[in-house]
Amino acid sequence: MQVRRESGPRYAAMSDTGGRERNEDAYFTGRVNGYHVFAVADGLGGHACGEVASRMAVEILEETAGEELPATGPAEVLERAFERINAAIFDYNRENSLNAGTTLSAVIVGESGRCWIGTVGDSRTHIVTPSSVWHTRDQSYVQGLVASGVISPAEAMLHPRKNVLTQALGLAARVQVDLDEQELAGGVLVISSDGLHDYVPESVIREIVTANDPDTACRRLIAAARDAASTDNTTVIVARA
Repeated sequence: MQVRRESGPRYAAMSDTGGRERNEDAYFTGRVNGYHVFAVADGLGGHACGEVASRMAVEILEETAGEELPATGPAEVLERAFERINAAIFDYNRENSLNAGTTLSAVIVGESGRCWIGTVGDSRTHIVTPSSVWHTRDQSYVQGLVASGVISPAEAMLHPRKNVLTQALGLAARVQVDLDEQELAGGVLVISSDGLHDYVPESVIREIVTANDPDTACRRLIAAARDAASTDNTTVIVARA
C-alpha cells in the first residue's frame, strides 16, 4: 500500500496477487516536474515474463515524463512514452526469444485538474462522481462487442473471451495508443487492472470511492474484487483532489 498525505491530491495505491502465484501488475504514482503521474500496467499472464514487461512500462513512463515535462505537452509525452515502452519490450522479446507483453493505463494530471490519459490494452482509468462514471475504452475483443451493441457491459463481465486483447505493448513493432483528455475537478480518479473492473460492477466502484478516503477506498476495492471471486492480480490507484 502506498499513501500520499501531504499537500496536493490525496492518493493511495494497492496491489494484490489474488489467486495467482505471482503479481505481474506494476504501478507508478508520483509528482514529476509540476504534474502528477499515475499508471497501472498488467503484464500478460499467458506470455513469458509479463512482470518484466509491466515493470518496464512504468519505469519508462516515469523516465520519459521526467525528461519531457513541462517543455513538451502531456499528450505528446504520453505518446512518446508509449512508443518507447513498446519498442523497449519488443526489442527485449527479440533479444531473449520471448513474447512478454503488458497493458498500460497512464494519466498525467495538471495543477488545474486537467487529465491526459493514455491507454493500451484493458487496464482502465475512471473518473467517478456521485452520479456518474466515465472510463477509458478497453482495447479488447469484448469491448468491440459492447461498442457494436451485440452485448451489454454486464454481459461483458461474464463473457468467456473477456481477457482477449486487441492491443498490447511489446508484441508488435507498432501499437495503437488511445488518448483522452478529461477534467478531474469534483471527481475521483481510479486506475485499475482488470482484476477489479472485470469482476466488480461500476456501481459498486462508484459507491466505494465516493464514500471513502483514497486509502480506505483502495482496501475496499481490493476486498470487493476478492468477494467477487476475482482470481487475477488486482491493482488500484485512487486519487482525490
